[in-house]
Amino acid sequence: MSIALVEEHRELARVARAFLEAHGARAAARAQLEAPGDRLPEFWKEMAELGWMGLHVDEAHAGQGFGLPELSIVLEALGHAAAPGPFLPTVLTSALLVECGSDAACEAHLPGLADGSLVAAAALGGDLALDEDGKLSGSAGLVLGAELAGLLALRAGDDVALVRADAPGVTVVVQKNVDPTRRVAAVVCEGVEVAEQDRLSGAAKPLARLARALSAAEAAGGARACTEMATDYAKERRQFGRPIGTFGPVKHHCANMLVATEGATAGAWGAVRDDLDADQADLAAATACALALPALALCANLNVQVHGGIGYTWEHDAHLYVRRAIALEAVFGPVDAAREDVARLLGQGVRTKATIELPAEADAYREEARAFVERYQALPEAERRPALCESGYLVPHWPRPWGRDAGPVEQLVIEEAFRGVKRPNLSISAWNTLTIAQHGNADQLERFVRPSLLGEIEFCQLFSEPGAGSDAAAVQTRGTKVDGGWRVTGQKVWTSLAHRCSHGFATVRTDSSGPKHQGITMMVIDLKADGVEVRPLRQLTGHSDFNEVFFDDVFVPDSDVVGPVDQGWTVARNTLGNERISLGGGTEGGMAGGPDLVSIQQRYAPSDAGVAREVGAMAAENEAIVLMNLRGVIRAVEGSEPGAEANVTKLLGSELVQRKAALMSRVVGTAAAVREGEARRIPTWQMATLGATIGGGTSEVLRNQIGERLLGLPRDPLIQ
Repeated sequence: MSIALVEEHRELARVARAFLEAHGARAAARAQLEAPGDRLPEFWKEMAELGWMGLHVDEAHAGQGFGLPELSIVLEALGHAAAPGPFLPTVLTSALLVECGSDAACEAHLPGLADGSLVAAAALGGDLALDEDGKLSGSAGLVLGAELAGLLALRAGDDVALVRADAPGVTVVVQKNVDPTRRVAAVVCEGVEVAEQDRLSGAAKPLARLARALSAAEAAGGARACTEMATDYAKERRQFGRPIGTFGPVKHHCANMLVATEGATAGAWGAVRDDLDADQADLAAATACALALPALALCANLNVQVHGGIGYTWEHDAHLYVRRAIALEAVFGPVDAAREDVARLLGQGVRTKATIELPAEADAYREEARAFVERYQALPEAERRPALCESGYLVPHWPRPWGRDAGPVEQLVIEEAFRGVKRPNLSISAWNTLTIAQHGNADQLERFVRPSLLGEIEFCQLFSEPGAGSDAAAVQTRGTKVDGGWRVTGQKVWTSLAHRCSHGFATVRTDSSGPKHQGITMMVIDLKADGVEVRPLRQLTGHSDFNEVFFDDVFVPDSDVVGPVDQGWTVARNTLGNERISLGGGTEGGMAGGPDLVSIQQRYAPSDAGVAREVGAMAAENEAIVLMNLRGVIRAVEGSEPGAEANVTKLLGSELVQRKAALMSRVVGTAAAVREGEARRIPTWQMATLGATIGGGTSEVLRNQIGERLLGLPRDPLIQ
C-alpha cells in the first residue's frame, strides 16, 4: 500500500506515478550515470507547472496550500522511479522556510522554490559557524543538489543560514558520486555574509526532523519499486522447469521485502501527520528514518539477489536503487542516530499518537457508550457480565442480538469509552462462538452462543494434530456415522486452555475419498464426555497452557454438527478469520505482557550507545506495528479495502518480540541466568516468546501466504 490512504491522496499517487512513467524518469536517471555533470531533468519544468514543488507552500507564496502529507506522496513516487534531480533538497528547504522562516525570508525565497525557478540544497552536517557580524565560515560537508542549487540552507550550530550559491566566499566542489543520478557536492564558506532575515534561529533541529521525514517518504517509494521488480521477475523467471517464485527461499526474500516496505511506508506516513505535537513529531521522524532508509537498502540488495546474475549487471536498473540507498543513508542518516533518538524519546515518555479524528456520527455512539459505562461500573460484580451481554458491548462487532453490529466508527468509540474498564476477555472462545453464531442452527445458537458470552461454557479450538499443524486440512481425527450422531476417534494437540474449557470446536474427518479440504466436518465436542482425555503439555518454560486431547470412540450427537457434513473446511476457515475480525489494539505476535525493553535499557545500560541503537531499532519496528494498525483503522473508517497490515504485523510482531526478549537478556547480563530478583521475568519471557513464531501460523507459512496472497507469487506445485 502507498503512503496515500484517503481517495484524494490515492488519486495524487496515481497521477504522480503515471506522470513519472510517461516521462521516463527511471530512464532519465540511467542517462545520468555517465553524464559529465549534474543537470535538471527534462521534466522539471512540467513538475513545477503541476505545482509539486509548492504542494506544502501556502497560496500567498505561490504554493498549492496543502501540506507535508501531499508532498510525501509525490516524494514516494519519485523514489519509486529513482528519479533524478534536486526535488528532495529543494522541497526540504522550502518546508523549513514554511516552518521557521521570517515573513521577509519567505517572501524572498518561497515563490521561486514553489514554482521551480529556484533550486535549493540543504546541508545537515559540517562545522559551519556564524559569527557576531553575520559572517559564515567553515565546511558544510557534502550537500545533496549543491551543484545545481541557487539557494543553500546551511546548518550552523543550532541555526540555519540561507545563502545564495553564487555569493562571495561560497565554494562548491563537485565530487565523484556513488549515485550519479542525483549528486552531492562539497560546500565551503569563507566569511559569507548572511542577511539578518536569512538567519533562521534554532532551525537546525526542525531541518533534521524534516530531512528524516521527507527522505523516508522517498526511501519507502524506492523500497516498493524494488519489491515489485523482484516479485515480477520471480513470477516470470523459470529454473528447473518452474518459476523461481515457487521456491521457498525466493518467496521468502520477496515476503521480507514487502514486510520492510510496509514498515517503511507506515513510518513515512506517520512522520508527516499534521496532528502531532513537537515531541511526537520528533519521534515520528526518527522512527521513519530508522525504518525507511534501512528498508530501501534491504530491498535494493534483495532485488539484486532475486534477479541473480542479471541483477548484478550495469545494464539492469537494480543498481540504481542500490546506489540511491547508499547515498540517501549517507546524506540523511546516520540511521544509528535516529535509532538512538527513538530510544531516548520513548524513554522520556513520548509515544506515537494512535488516535484519529472520527466523523460527526461518533458523537451519538460516544454519549450512549459513556452512559452505559457509568451504569456498568455502578452494578454489583455479579450483574456486570449479563449487562454487557444484553447491551451488546461485550462483543460489539458481532451481529445482533449478541453484539451491536458495530461498524468501525462505533467500535473505536466503544474502545475509547471502555479504556481502563475491566471487561471479560473471551479470547479463543469468542472466535469459535462467533463461527457457531454464523453457521449454526437455531438450537445451537440457543445452547452455545449466549451461554458462552455469559461465561457458562468456554470453548477451545481443536484444529491442530500431530500431522496437521500448519497444514490444518490434513485432519486424521475420524468421525464414523452411527445412529443419532458420530463416533469420533483421534488426537488433537497444542490446544490452548483445553484443561480449563468445557467444550471444543473440532475439525473431524468424515470422508476420505476426496481432496483433503473436502470431507471435513465441524463438531462441538463436550470435553466432559466419555472417551475424552485432556492431558496438559508442559512447555519449555515449565508452564502448562496447552494440551493434548484424545478422543476414544467419543459420541457426538448430530445436533452438535455445525454446518453441512463434509463441508466443514469453510466453517474452519471462517473461525480462523474471526481471530482478526474486530478493530482495536493488538499485541506483538499475540503475546500480551512481558517486560518493557526501553525500561530495561534505562535501568541496566543507560549510557551504552550500542545498546540504545539496538533498542531504538526494535522500538522503531514496534512503532511501525502501531502505525500499520492505525492505518488499517483509518482504511476501515474510510470504507476502503483492507491492506496488508494483518499478515505483516503478525509476522513482524512475532519475530520482533523474540529479538526484544533476547536483547533484554543480554542487557541484564548475569541476572538472566537466574529466575529471581528484579530481572526474574526476563529469561522466562525469552523462552515464552519462542512460541510466538509458531502459534497462529508459523513465520514460514506466513511468508508463503504473504508471497502468494499479497504478492501473487505462484504456489509450489508439489503442495496440494
